[in-house]
Amino acid sequence: MKTISLNGTWNLRGREQERANAAELSLTATVPGCVQLDLSCAGYLPSDLYMGENIKETERFEGYEWWYERSFTAPAERENVFLVFEGVDCLAEYFLNGECIGTSENMFVAQEFEIGRYLKDGENTLTVHLRSAVLAINDTDFSVHAMMAWENGAVESALRRAPHTYGWDIMPRAITAGLWRGVRIEVRDPVYFSQLFFKTDLTSVTAMYELSGSWYDLKNATLVFKGACGESIFEHRVAVNGKKAARARWKPANPQLWWPYGYGDPNLYEVTAEIYLGDTLVHEVKTHFGMRTVALDRTDTTDGKNGRFRFLINGTEILCKGSNWVQLDAFHSRDAGRYEKALDLVRDIGCNILRCWGGNVYEDHAFFDFCDRNGVMVWQDFAMACRLYPETDRFKKQLEAEATAVVKKLRNHPSIILWSGDNEIDLVRFGFTDPNCNTLTREVLPKVVNWHDIGRPYLASSPYVSPDMYRKKGGLPEDHLWGPRDYYKSNYYKNSTAHFVSETGYHGCPALSSIQKFITPERVWPYHNNPEWILHSSNQEGNDARVMLMEKQVRVLFGEVPTDPEDYILASQISQAEAKKYFIERIRVGRPYKTGVIWWNLLDGWPQMSDAVVDYYFTKKLAYGYIKRAQAPFVLAADEPADGKLTLYACNDTRDARSGSFTVKDADSGEVLQAGTFEAAANTSTAILTLCYQPDKHPMLVFEWQTGAENGFNHYVCQEPPLDLQRYKAWIQKYRL
Repeated sequence: MKTISLNGTWNLRGREQERANAAELSLTATVPGCVQLDLSCAGYLPSDLYMGENIKETERFEGYEWWYERSFTAPAERENVFLVFEGVDCLAEYFLNGECIGTSENMFVAQEFEIGRYLKDGENTLTVHLRSAVLAINDTDFSVHAMMAWENGAVESALRRAPHTYGWDIMPRAITAGLWRGVRIEVRDPVYFSQLFFKTDLTSVTAMYELSGSWYDLKNATLVFKGACGESIFEHRVAVNGKKAARARWKPANPQLWWPYGYGDPNLYEVTAEIYLGDTLVHEVKTHFGMRTVALDRTDTTDGKNGRFRFLINGTEILCKGSNWVQLDAFHSRDAGRYEKALDLVRDIGCNILRCWGGNVYEDHAFFDFCDRNGVMVWQDFAMACRLYPETDRFKKQLEAEATAVVKKLRNHPSIILWSGDNEIDLVRFGFTDPNCNTLTREVLPKVVNWHDIGRPYLASSPYVSPDMYRKKGGLPEDHLWGPRDYYKSNYYKNSTAHFVSETGYHGCPALSSIQKFITPERVWPYHNNPEWILHSSNQEGNDARVMLMEKQVRVLFGEVPTDPEDYILASQISQAEAKKYFIERIRVGRPYKTGVIWWNLLDGWPQMSDAVVDYYFTKKLAYGYIKRAQAPFVLAADEPADGKLTLYACNDTRDARSGSFTVKDADSGEVLQAGTFEAAANTSTAILTLCYQPDKHPMLVFEWQTGAENGFNHYVCQEPPLDLQRYKAWIQKYRL
């Protein structure tokens, strides 16, 4: 296959839509990109859209329509020539040499058009017309359910665009438009794979394929599948015999299984799929797959013990520890440039799972390739969140087409272990109607998953409200723990009956050096009644609730709120770090009843005060190191005190037993309070020591251990709030927390 990139410089024109005699802007555009970034480069918008309140300036252009245009030289071929747009935001018409070749209205999925008959020799002109998303919404009718579901912005669910762009509690309002992923021309081979899916289990591989080409060519075609993973090698040949779609099955010798991080190697087979016509190679695809099975073992309700929600990979229960994956940037054309640093953080902090949150876009192959190769499981929401979406026939067809494209694109990635219908829409509906009447997540999406994927579970919503749960016959086995956002060890968090916590978080300030990059100098401090802090907290309507939330968390932990900015920032980061550590360790010591935690979240997608543990500029907060230690495959961690006793657990989330030695020290004096040895069974948490709980005498304990060649360290704060900030500072310095 030959490809011609159409990325780079385009011409861009824009004007207010539906305004007679509106003045027209003319500027240069970059593809991939978006009009807001081009307007910024051209001086129509501030150069740094994230500084101060500059992001609000983008609202001036929400009612504009835009024309992207460029010329290109046509390839010599006229057969099997396709124009491919990987991502267009959002309501588009496409013109080639003045003729309309198609339309689209979905930001999430690629659009392609066969263009051979439209091409002319020499220069050709390509134009993409984008209409205003906000004006399209303004022309839409809505149900009373849509109005009921959300006080502000429920109507924005009408278009297939990233939900967060209309404003969220983690992102600003920035209603983008543009060609946000790449554009190219493909001249495809005379015969090629239009579908190729490798279904695996623990011993065998089944290749399901669909071919594009003439029947006469397919009569003479042969397929050759070659692959290797270490010393496990295969080659399998298939005579097509005119069959457009079929399957082939074989068993690799000495199969190498794919495992999540901590449980084994993420073995991948590097695969080449070839098509021959006679003895001539006419098409080749290079890809990979992992041999593994996945199951979601769950009940509809629970009381905390008589229920379950757990993932089994290759028949083994996996204790899931990881982050919710949210948008990398408010302007998604910049996502790809942030992948490398962001994914390095995932590997370094020790996540074995990422939940791709439904308010985002669908990530590209580079993201999933990383997860495949590093043993990071992916929970993939479909792109719906916290709103009621139309259940009209038209919208159902849109969603079905989108989900079909997404599943077909991503299903070969072994890292994906779950398709989830949406984020929190069951909870939104729960307030006034039965979530199980949602035909989008109970009919449309499961049909797509069932029809286009095999061996991967589907969950209707996160959290899922079953019919029994709706009738209040039990609690949620999988839940999002936000609640009052009070003391992180309050009864709300401590007594949750959920087996699997797929969202929970706690605020922490970015470093002062980062704040100075996005807050104007005169607004850096103090934060009270500060419009820039409010905007970057993230609220564009002047509500300071999330600013004061962080202050509340500092006051709860330390009894007072520092007036010095550096002390305030540190106090907020300590409260966040201890909270995230607690959330993770609460799950780990709670085995076998607890089976996973996906905390919120790793990295900010724009500069803000938030639950993220790494800010937009990739500066780590204190919580980063706490989480890295807390979710290592093996750790010693304390349960919460009971009856004047504190129990220490060896949390072993691996498939091998561990043994070693340990000490428990007083953090202030360094005195060894207990020492001993331990035996920790595979894939479980084992109580190894019970000691007296003496918070006044030993306000903080330090655990050190050795198992094989591995040395480890952890701590536990015994003292109840209020803590002394200066004392805690000394602990940080002494133990390099």
